[in-house]
This record gives sequence, C-alpha cells and structure tokens, in this order.
Amino acid sequence: MGPSGKKSCREIRDYSTIFVWKPDRPGRMFMALFRILPAIWMLSLMSVVSTWTQSWAEIPLNNTSQPVSNTEADPSDPSSNSENLNSVDTLNPDSRRTGPATNRAIELPADDEPENLNTLNAPGADYAPFIVEDGKYIIFQSERPGTLEGHGLWYSFNRNFPDRAGPAEYSVPLELRFPYQDRDPNDTMRILFSENKGYFVPGSDGFDGHPCVLYRNGQPVEIYLTSTRQVDASGKLSRDGFSGTNIYYSRFRNNRWSEVRHINEINSDYNDRMAYVTQDGSRMYFVSDRPGGYGGNDIYYTQRDLKTGLWSAPINLGPDINSRYDEITPHVSYGGSRLIFASNRPGGIGHFDLYFSRFSGYDWEKPENLGRPINSERDDEALSLTRDGLWLYFASDREHPMAMGGFDLYRFATPDNLLDSVKILLTGKIMDASSKLPLGLDATIKIQFEDRTIVMSSRKTVKTDGITVSNQFEVELYSGRIYRAEISVPGYEPAEIQLDYRGSIPSGRTDERIVFLEPIRPDTTNPDEEGRIVPGIVVDADTGLALPASTIRKFSGADVVQVPDVDQKGEFAVTVKPGESFELEARSPGYTMKRLRFEENGLEKIRIELKSDGTDPCENYQPACVDNVRILFALNESSIRPSELRKIRNIAEVMKRNPDMRIEVQGHTDRTYRGPEDRAYEYNLMLSKERALAVQKALVDMGIASNRLFIKGYSYLRPIVPAQDAVTGAVNRRVEFRRLRQ
Repeated sequence: MGPSGKKSCREIRDYSTIFVWKPDRPGRMFMALFRILPAIWMLSLMSVVSTWTQSWAEIPLNNTSQPVSNTEADPSDPSSNSENLNSVDTLNPDSRRTGPATNRAIELPADDEPENLNTLNAPGADYAPFIVEDGKYIIFQSERPGTLEGHGLWYSFNRNFPDRAGPAEYSVPLELRFPYQDRDPNDTMRILFSENKGYFVPGSDGFDGHPCVLYRNGQPVEIYLTSTRQVDASGKLSRDGFSGTNIYYSRFRNNRWSEVRHINEINSDYNDRMAYVTQDGSRMYFVSDRPGGYGGNDIYYTQRDLKTGLWSAPINLGPDINSRYDEITPHVSYGGSRLIFASNRPGGIGHFDLYFSRFSGYDWEKPENLGRPINSERDDEALSLTRDGLWLYFASDREHPMAMGGFDLYRFATPDNLLDSVKILLTGKIMDASSKLPLGLDATIKIQFEDRTIVMSSRKTVKTDGITVSNQFEVELYSGRIYRAEISVPGYEPAEIQLDYRGSIPSGRTDERIVFLEPIRPDTTNPDEEGRIVPGIVVDADTGLALPASTIRKFSGADVVQVPDVDQKGEFAVTVKPGESFELEARSPGYTMKRLRFEENGLEKIRIELKSDGTDPCENYQPACVDNVRILFALNESSIRPSELRKIRNIAEVMKRNPDMRIEVQGHTDRTYRGPEDRAYEYNLMLSKERALAVQKALVDMGIASNRLFIKGYSYLRPIVPAQDAVTGAVNRRVEFRRLRQ
C-alpha cells in the first residue's frame, strides 16, 4: 500500500498485469471471472458485422531503370536495365506517407502529447485496453466500483465512429455482465445476440483475464485467456491445467462456445500468461517465468500447424528481446512486422517502458525504446494498436493534469516507426566489369542495417562445358529503413550499394540490381612487387564441405610471406607475382596438415583438400575448432542423435576452458518441406530454431551458462549443397557454431 492508502502500481500489477496467482485473494479472483464473458461475445459479433475501409494515402513510385555497380554500366548492354527503387525523387524522407496514418494528418492534443481518455478513466486503475477490429469499441480492465468486487471489464464506444482519424468521443463506460444476471439485458447484450444460446461460461472460481480474440475468414472465432486450474467443492478437478497460471482457449462453433481447455503443449508448472495470437492464427506470443529464460518474465513464442491445430514447443525470443529483467504484455501489429512490449530493463525513461522491435524477415531485431512522449517517468504498459494503424492505446500511471489515479488509459497517433513494413525483393546479378559476363566465382553479399548483418552467397548457373551463364542473388528486405549492401569476390574490388527503402512503397515491389565488379589490377609500374590475386578454398577431401576454421600460410623458400584470412565459406586469396613458385600450408582442427607447391603460370584458382585425421575437430579443445563442427539431424527432426552428443560434449569442454567464449548456435534445414510453398520458409525457420534450441539445451545441461549461447535460425537460406531431395540434402539439416567477439 502506498502512503495515500491506495494500492501501489506494483500491487496492482501483481494480479492485473503479470497474473501471478495469489491464493490469498480467491474471493476477488472469483469475482473477476464474471466480467470477461460479455466482452468476448461483443467481440465475436462485431467480427461479423464490422466492415472495413482503408483511407491510407499512397504516393506512387516513379521508378527509373539503372544498374548499380562500382563502375559505370555499359549502355549498350540490354541486360543492364533494371527497376530501381532508389530513384532520387521517390524514396527520400520527404516523400513519406502524409495520409491519416501519420501525426501530421491526425488531430492531436496540444504539443503532441498522449491524450488522456478522461471519459473512460476513473479513480484507481484502468488497464489493458483492447480495441475491437473496426475500432468502434474499446474494452478495458478497471477497478472502479461495479456490481462485483475487484477488477472488472468495462466497455465504451466511440460516438465519432466511423471518423477514425478525428477526435474520439467515448460514451460513459458500462460494465459487462452475463445476460442472465438481469432480466432486461444491458446494451452490451443487445449488441451481441438477440437470443440466449451458446454463451461462453469459463466456469472458474479463480482469475480469468487478458483475453485475446482471433478472427480468421472461414474459421471459428477463437478466444485465448489466462486462468488457473480449478478444483470444485468435492475436490474434483473442474478445469485442467498445471500449477500457476495457464493459457486457455475456446472456439465458437455452431452458435456455441467449446469447453475451455488449457494448451498442454505450451503451459508449464510456472506462470504462463498474456497470450497474443497473430492475425493468421499461426503464432502465439506469451509471457512466462519458467526456468531457462534470461530474466524474471520472458516473452516466448510458439508456432501452430494450421492443419492439425497443434502448437510447437515454446521458444524463447532470445537475448535480443528478453533481458535480465521483466518483459510483459506482448502485442504484434496486424501486419506482423512490429512487436511491442513493456520492460523494466535499465536505460529506460521510467520503471516500465514500452519498446518495439522490427521483424527483419529472419528474426526480431534489437528492440528500441518508444521514447517520449509515449513513455514517461512512471509505468507505461499494455499497448494496443488499431487495425488500421491510426492509433495506439496504452495504460500509464504517469503524472497528468487529468489523471484519475493509478493507471489511466491514453491514446496517441501511431508514429511512423510502428507502421507495418512491406516486403521488398532485392535481386542482383554479379558481372565482370571488363568482360560484361557473369562472374565464375561465388560472391559474398553482406547487407547491413542498424547493428545487424545478413550474409549470403550468390548462386551460379554453369553449363556442362564449365561456362557460367548466370551469377545472382535475392533476398527479402523491408521498408522503413536504410540498408548498405557490400558485394565482394576474391580478386575483385568490392562494391557498395546504399538502399534507401524509407517512404511510401507499395507491397510486393522488386528492386533489381546489376552489379559490375572491377578486377583488382596489379601496379604496372612495379609488377614484381604487386602481382595478382588468386582465389582459393579449403575443403574436406571426402565430403567437399568447406572448412572455415582453417589457417593458410604462404611460403617463399623457408620464409612465411603471407597469412591470408579464411572466411566462413573456407575461401581465401593469395597474392602471386609473375612467374612465382610458392608453397601453401593448410591446417584445420581434426584434419591432417597439407603443404602443396604451386606455379603462378596458368594458376586461376586453388583448391586444397584436407583428410580427416580421425579425431573430433574439438578433441584438442582449441577455440577455433567450433567453426568446423556440424551437428546433423534426421529429416524433419529436432532431436539430437546419440552419435552427435560427443561433438556437443567437446564443445562444452572448449567453452569451459575458455570462460569468456560466447557462441552463436545456428540452425539450418533443407528444402524438402511437403506443404504449400508460401509456408515453407516459416515452417523451416521454426524447425531451424528448434534444432538450435535443442543444442543450446544440451550445452546448458552440460554446464554452460545460457547467456553465453545465442540462438539463430536460418531456415533453408544457407545450404551447404544445393540439393532439393532428402538424400542429397541431408548435410543441410544441421546446426553450426560461430564464435562471437569477446
């Protein structure tokens, strides 16, 4: 209790926000149960009767066609025509959308401060706003006096609807009730149904809260809520579940709600709560304090097979999202490209701040604080976006001239950084600037944005006579940011491209680039000193797989004259003088050293094949060995084979002997998914993360701290061999490791 005698924010959060079960409050929890039903009915009906109009202004792109390279394009080359999204006048910051989804077009309170929804607020706590699909109704949690004791659910409607861009004029809030509590049903029930049938009755004598209602075309309406297992007066289990809070669901089918059941694949003997299901129904985000996380309360996700309805084992969102503190109230934008949550991590403005993360196309990026004026010196939580992207609603106990005490509800125009991104397909062709022909060497493409890097390789198409007929790459990027792409090939000058994808870009655009690379020319004034660049690669003699942990030394006689770097693909480059004879020594953990002699004359590419020495690469426990280890998996499986455990044990020993070492555990898959092609990437991304998670768990069980292990799933984007069937693609079903900088 605070000095004024009111409940403190922390006490309120104990049962209204984080939903930790408080056995000393059964009466209050029981009362809260009866507040949730009408809200759910109202939501389900409105999903049928609501209609949508979209009023976003769209600025067309006047794209030009031009190649991008480190040299000028050949205007006579017909292949140099490409659609360019980086036209000077189309994607500059001033061309951003100025329609009703930006602050400039929405009527804001003075000084662009969040609007206190004083019509809705009352003394005490008003919390967890939920905006119904069409934006007309708001449902929220409140501890104002009502028919029942404690926190209840209330609703209000916007009298100014459907003018969603204008000021909100909310009606006086009404309490949600069961229809059979009064002979004359209140306005809520008239909105819901005209007859008494199919009512959703949780049947809980504890706490039911944080509902999430899911509408999918042609599918039953689904409700997800947080509650606890229940035992009736006779001691019989009346609602199943584990100890602590659980996530439950019910479906509305044939004018009836199904029995409320807990989700066995997700729940644990700890507190699992605050579920949010994405609009396609395929993914759930929720909060849990189960062991193995990064802090007190972490955000997890689980993937659903839409054919069977089964949920996958929960996966922690990892250290980029979760911290050593608490992350709560996850919410995902309707387009799926923004994750918003509250956290009390250090570095914020107040106690709990609101953060957001962008989906990069591969994973959630490092979160950013939403900053002022959305965040304040107090608690700011439970953000909810409207479907049209115009507004955000949230709860805060900030100081405000109109604040009623405790948590109040606020509204603010959605800032640009929370607007959903659109996908852009970036494609590129890699050409030799001298010959204007496709390069015969694999190119490495590094795409950097903010503090993240996407690394990929180009794909060559080679005829039977050995001539390369194409060398290209493609990657999905997202609007709303600036990327920098670097294309490099051994023996060629690297090229850099800046990709400015800010502004209004229609969905489904393709940005086609042709990249011409200049060969590195020796200094003709002193050719004996410079020479030319010859690329090389180190591979396993039996499998042909690259050995990235190799070291190369170039000898001239007995002297070491060059130690070239070996990259993650096992590739390197050496400088060779005209007419030079030299030797290369190659070493790699777990392989027999080899020393070979080469002549400069006619030398175009070097390939060094090393034979395994019969030992595990990490048996000598050298840190570099982890780069050579691959854990292989069976088709569509994430369980670790017994034969692979020895490799994992050796890596654990390496990490114990090097206590400062941190590694990224990288999961990979093949392309043998048997299902709709548009689901292949998501399915394989989930499978790749599950494989990485299984290896991480094994290492943790062997005594390695989880904060030294970082999980990354790559789906099928980084194959070792370009195989499409289960047999030849077996080597692609793997987990690899990458040492992180100290």
